[in-house]
Amino acid sequence: MSQHLTIPQIQQIKDEVCADWINRLQINMQSFDTGGALFHWVATPELLRNIHGSELLMSGQAMMAVADTASFMTICAVNGRMRHCVTVDMHTNFLRPMQDGTIEVTIQIIANGRKTVTTRTDFRMQGKERICATATGVFMYLDS
Repeated sequence: MSQHLTIPQIQQIKDEVCADWINRLQINMQSFDTGGALFHWVATPELLRNIHGSELLMSGQAMMAVADTASFMTICAVNGRMRHCVTVDMHTNFLRPMQDGTIEVTIQIIANGRKTVTTRTDFRMQGKERICATATGVFMYLDS
């Protein structure tokens, strides 16, 4: 990595490039290195589904949007600069429900080539070991 971005710079890239509704998801990068990144994501009322009148569960659609956006932010971080890219494929497995609370989102860069990058996203409730969902994404770079 020849250049280096700070977490505030990466958050600013997201804020400038992504749609307003993505920026309202409150995805906060905590740390990153050459292999990936850690994010905290706080469940907000508009993203929770009311099940059986009392149990609040995270929306699967929101989880997929977070996987995509956090992957993009991680791609910028590991490349040390803004990399325009598009999602080619996103495969998501929902393993168990995620409740209301803070969610740890871990992004791992599986492969980072000249034209594409592949990521793996794991979702866990903060402080828990068990994975609630996982996503694998393939992104194509639009710049050289």
